[in-house]
Amino acid sequence: MKPNAGRLMNELVIAAEHRDFKTVSTTEDELLEELLDGDFGDAFCVVTLGGDGTILRAVSAASKHGIPVLGVNMGRVGFFSEIGVGEFEDALDKLIKGEYAVERPSMLRCEVNGESMGDCLNDFSVHRQELASITQLDLSVDGDEIGTVMADGLIVGTPSGSTAYTMSAGGPVVAPKLDCILVTPICPHSLTVRPIVTSTDSVVEAKLQCTCRLSRDGQNIKILYPGDIAVFRRSERTAEFIRFKKRNVFKLIREKLK
Repeated sequence: MKPNAGRLMNELVIAAEHRDFKTVSTTEDELLEELLDGDFGDAFCVVTLGGDGTILRAVSAASKHGIPVLGVNMGRVGFFSEIGVGEFEDALDKLIKGEYAVERPSMLRCEVNGESMGDCLNDFSVHRQELASITQLDLSVDGDEIGTVMADGLIVGTPSGSTAYTMSAGGPVVAPKLDCILVTPICPHSLTVRPIVTSTDSVVEAKLQCTCRLSRDGQNIKILYPGDIAVFRRSERTAEFIRFKKRNVFKLIREKLK
């Protein structure tokens, strides 16, 4: 937990309860999921206090129940955050008055050999297992063979994720309203392998030729072995974010990622 986070959390709880919001707070991701799967599955919103990593983990739990997330930024970037700590009370008043909108960006789902690996807001990535090794996989989109990818890894991402790991790996920045799937090799070892933008209804398939790690929104979740098949497609879920003003993604990039 960041310094002062506990104190700030208590202050936010007091401000919310002063306006007759019923609240429950936790610092544990697993407990948040338990709360939403239990008595708080019909919560009005989930308020996060932290950075983008905190928001991504909260979205993973909240999207299952269609609960919107309000991000209060304490991190360095806070790309998904809507307000700063000092704006929280004003935000509560706007929520009471209904002066907000709900943004619903698309998410991705991954299956490995038919087993669900869950849903992500930003990206799934396949990484080499060892520093000196190369990731090798056979890539196809909608059954059309792209070829063998030899690279440090592969990112399959959403428009939301285009400003995260995908952008760092040389992929395109995509306007939020454009629904698509981004496939970006990480440091490819061939000039013929380039980033791909495909339809949001496409199915991306990667057949592994080596041992790799599969990550979901930056969290390692599974070791992949030669012969494993990872399939990526649009999720039935969407993330939900509370917004008080129109967002200019390109302005955010200039301000937060400079």
